[in-house]
Amino acid sequence: MQGIVNATIGIILSILISVSPVKEIKPVEKEIMTIKIEKINLNRKIYAKESKLNNIDKNVIIMKESDYPDEKFSTVILGAHSGTGDIAFFKDLNKLSKGDVIELTYKNKKYKYTVDNLSKDRKDGKIKITYCSNEKRLILYTCYPNDKSNYLVVTSYN
Repeated sequence: MQGIVNATIGIILSILISVSPVKEIKPVEKEIMTIKIEKINLNRKIYAKESKLNNIDKNVIIMKESDYPDEKFSTVILGAHSGTGDIAFFKDLNKLSKGDVIELTYKNKKYKYTVDNLSKDRKDGKIKITYCSNEKRLILYTCYPNDKSNYLVVTSYN
């Protein structure tokens, strides 16, 4: 009799397991940083370098070569689309000028950068960056307005 009971329980468990769908638990992708530029009404989340949300077709991105703002003499490199549309987060970057303030929040600490230079760089998949050994820097890049063969590069210092 015990064999029949065990077999019956086994069949019931098997049926319960096979009809209960397994839900995939996806990790929550939380931002690691925010960028705020009041002059151009920009306030966006930035996700980890390894995140699927660190995608230029979805968000402002942090480049894999970038440092983080809490590192000594860091160079933070962020990019986004310009132009028109919902993902043109840097569409007004060309309206910035020397002395404007850009704020990054990272690990609950605010880092303020002052715009020093706006430049044009040939769009060839690379951005020319001169590293400084004694300052924190923020580099923002996007397509140059009305000239898709060049980048607009904004350099700021902390």
